[in-house]
Amino acid sequence: MLKADLHMHSTASDGQLSPTEVVRLASRSGLDVIALTDHDTTGGLVEARKEADSLGIQMIEGAEISASCLSEEVHLLSYGFDAAHVQLVTFLQLQQDRRRERAVKFVEILKAEGALPHNATAPEPKPGKTIARPHIAQMLIEAGTVPDMNQAFNKYLTPGKRTFIPKPLPDAQDVFEVVHSAGGKVVLAHPGHNTSHRVVMHLINGGLDGIEVVHPSHDKMLESYYRSLADQFGLFTTGGSDFHGRKRHGELVLGHIWIEPVKEVLSLIRTS
Repeated sequence: MLKADLHMHSTASDGQLSPTEVVRLASRSGLDVIALTDHDTTGGLVEARKEADSLGIQMIEGAEISASCLSEEVHLLSYGFDAAHVQLVTFLQLQQDRRRERAVKFVEILKAEGALPHNATAPEPKPGKTIARPHIAQMLIEAGTVPDMNQAFNKYLTPGKRTFIPKPLPDAQDVFEVVHSAGGKVVLAHPGHNTSHRVVMHLINGGLDGIEVVHPSHDKMLESYYRSLADQFGLFTTGGSDFHGRKRHGELVLGHIWIEPVKEVLSLIRTS
């Protein structure tokens, strides 16, 4: 039986470990199939692929793309695409630019609130990498405003807080179009209790390929429910740890949360 973790993050977005370190940890943890799915970027895939090939672990190209559907934010895991596809590259660059602009707004409002020093500037990401709220949270920690990530998010970086800046989001249909044009598949990430049924159905009717059924936020009841829904509408199933390498988000270790990959997932594995 193969063990797959199809939802992991690295320093290419908001993870704590480099793509190389993530792949090494996955290999040591007994995983057979992995997907690196950094937020709105493929910037870590080349490095991850090199390490996966050297270790003999099977890898699927991936990304987690934030989008909007019926005014709700959804996260769409995209797999098996051509990372060099022009339309996809252009789309993800726009996503990264939007994240950069949001980070600048976060820093400005936090400076105005006195939570960051007046000379603070937004982090400047390396090419192909994305900025996310944990990067702003780290700035708050380093400024001595909060002691840890949890406090940073709870006091400043969540919806409803005066300092929160909403994320500019593309429509989910645009994500379907660009990922499918690049030869990939789109999977709804961690729908949990928070994604409304009408949104799930809208995504299914709009071209969704699969549903992430195994996730740290899913109990056995939710896992069973989404498996049943996937079966009903002919979608394939995926799962993963949502590994970031820190307590607040996803698993701290790899190999504890995994799924046996279905044939549709195995078909996305390419050999170098």
